[in-house]
Amino acid sequence: MGRRIRAHAALALLGALVSVSACKRDSASKTDHGFPAPSASGLDGMQFSSARRVALESAKAAMQRRDLERLKQLNVWVRNRAQVALFEPDDLSALELAIQCLEQVTPASTAVASLDDLRSGSLRQPARVVCLEHAAP
Repeated sequence: MGRRIRAHAALALLGALVSVSACKRDSASKTDHGFPAPSASGLDGMQFSSARRVALESAKAAMQRRDLERLKQLNVWVRNRAQVALFEPDDLSALELAIQCLEQVTPASTAVASLDDLRSGSLRQPARVVCLEHAAP
């Protein structure tokens, strides 16, 4: 029960961070503190970084728990509902492959090969573990 509450709190925090409207500033691509300048979405660099980190940590935790429903929720959120692109393309691919492995719609060997082809992303390794564990013996 505590995990579910923490997961909901993390998603609520993610939603709040993504929905926050920040003041628009006319500045260069980076501010003097090293974070990107505010974007058209209204998030400043620190808000974006926090939202991205929470989303990635939530995805990793859901992969470790093999929580298919949470992974599907995160997939919908980062693809359709978030006002900014929180995940890099490789992280989106890894998230989708982990879901496919848990649903057993993609053979684990195919998914692992696709994950091995990804160049970056912090979800690549946790998704690989999920797919390897769901490989047919």
